[in-house]
Amino acid sequence: MSDHRNRLGVIDIGSNSIRLIIYEAGNDRTCRMVHKAKETVRLGVNRDEQGNMSEQDIQTVIAVLQKFKSICTTNRVDHIRAVATAAVRQSANTEQITAIWQQETGISVQILSGEEEAYYGFLGVTRSLPAHVQEGFIVDIGGGSTEISYFKGEQLLHSTSLPCGAVNMTIQNGGRDRWSDTSCHQLERKLLTMLEQYPWTGEHKGLPLIGLGGGIRALARMERERRHQSKPAGDPYAIEPDTIRFYADALANLSVEERIDQFDLAADRADIIVAGTMILRTVFDHMDCNLLLASWRGLSDGLAHHTMSMNAQPDERPVNGR
Repeated sequence: MSDHRNRLGVIDIGSNSIRLIIYEAGNDRTCRMVHKAKETVRLGVNRDEQGNMSEQDIQTVIAVLQKFKSICTTNRVDHIRAVATAAVRQSANTEQITAIWQQETGISVQILSGEEEAYYGFLGVTRSLPAHVQEGFIVDIGGGSTEISYFKGEQLLHSTSLPCGAVNMTIQNGGRDRWSDTSCHQLERKLLTMLEQYPWTGEHKGLPLIGLGGGIRALARMERERRHQSKPAGDPYAIEPDTIRFYADALANLSVEERIDQFDLAADRADIIVAGTMILRTVFDHMDCNLLLASWRGLSDGLAHHTMSMNAQPDERPVNGR
């Protein structure tokens, strides 16, 4: 039986949701997930004219952090590592935000750069890939940004973070319900213009694309159910190019209610999944990839691996001062 030693709580403050995953270190230098929790938020949507995160959003996070800290205490977590991504780093008042969170909850939140976010995603996913996948791209589609990386062997050779995610692209383009062809093409042009600034994204054709994030996990679940496959269907889960295009077109032509009804989507995913799938299709086609590998691993796993391998260095904060 576990003695609860060497437990780490990773909190990921994203644009669409805040997630907690509790990991336990094993004697073989591995770690396993023992608990997870999620709260849906839409951070950064209500910034003021100066780009400051709203007081309402700041208070929303405080409540979630306090709840997650209580869960960590109950589960005898030794350390918490909390990070924030696009919603916070794109705000003008980042120092004020993190100072308030620390004062109100006792949790120190590290704001990850886009490159750091891509790196930890790389760490989280590559250790679980099949042995034959030695080269490829990684895409992590979040609520406020999309991280793209190119790796070969155990090396991360290129990475970038684009300021387009499922939440902000929904707001700026097609909205919650049916998307017109004009809205779809608008998002594609916007994203392709960004990708053209990074020539390496078009220089390695025919490789697999490893997909991270809630939208891609939802896509994998939809496809597994469409094929009547029982759990587990494998991690990562292989999705063919034509399947990506099928969902991009099908979802865009449905209302939120129809997406929920036909594809059994959660309400907090159904309204933003069109933008996320459009981003995926555009990236996939631009890089001329041959297969999508939808992974259930990602940023939190990479942070856990890094933190535990560093044996709880200072960027992890003890729970209740321990």
